Amino acid sequence: MALATAFNRASGFFLMRLIPLTPRVRKIIDCLPGAVLVALIAPTVAHGDLAMAAGLAAAYVVTKITRSDFIAVLAAMAVGVGIRAWMG
Repeated sequence: MALATAFNRASGFFLMRLIPLTPRVRKIIDCLPGAVLVALIAPTVAHGDLAMAAGLAAAYVVTKITRSDFIAVLAAMAVGVGIRAWMG
């Protein structure tokens, strides 16, 4: 499994050397981390509870205000734990 993972990563680097980095390709690559994050989080929140949705909202607001992912994660955890403790 480790060999397959290493091969996939190495082949990705090799293939990207063949693609010219035009402004359009650069913009697509810059958007990928956010798209992957949303793809991982959205199903969890959709099937989650109020605490999870409130934590996500808190993370969004704090990220917009502070531009710090670390502080946003702390805020999301605090809101989620607070709501779960309050609801019992």
